[in-house]
Amino acid sequence: MAKTKKITLYYRVRRDEVTPPHKVALERKDGWIKSIQEEIPKSSKKDPDPNKIIRLTYEIFNPEILDIARFFNGPVVEYFAIQNEDMLEGRPGREMIKRYREQILDDCLGYDVEMVDRTVRRRKSTADFLTTQKWSDFLQTLEETHFAPEGYEFPDSESFWGIEAEHGYERAAEIAIKQLQERIRRKTSADTEVG
Repeated sequence: MAKTKKITLYYRVRRDEVTPPHKVALERKDGWIKSIQEEIPKSSKKDPDPNKIIRLTYEIFNPEILDIARFFNGPVVEYFAIQNEDMLEGRPGREMIKRYREQILDDCLGYDVEMVDRTVRRRKSTADFLTTQKWSDFLQTLEETHFAPEGYEFPDSESFWGIEAEHGYERAAEIAIKQLQERIRRKTSADTEVG
């Protein structure tokens, strides 16, 4: 059974040209199809032509939505975790990030109901945010309900994407986190000097 259930490719469409996905993405897709082919059993008398079908759907996609989702799942969740845990060094681990992300989503989008024998999904999903306005509203609500009341700093998206354009996403996240921790250290030391 193929581990990956779906592959997503992005074609950039301009008025005068269509740019296909990068060669690496196309090779990954071809390898995925080959792994599916290897799973199909050999033909038998009962089923002379066993097969699988790959459904291909083309849809318009707004890359800004992907960027906003990356901003939420990265800097926003990390800023919240760092400030909530008073972390002045390093970055939160994967499990901590996952826990805080789930907490934020439960608080803002509803929660799942635990039944005796199963969990009933009641929480909305960020996958339903199909416009940048939905994402913007969600992030504004999050800032007003989770960051501002606690006196936490909310990440500045313009600053983050400026750093990302120069250094790449992972390095930008590291830089933003170090800058946040330095501001927290300065604020903490200023508070202790006053007190």
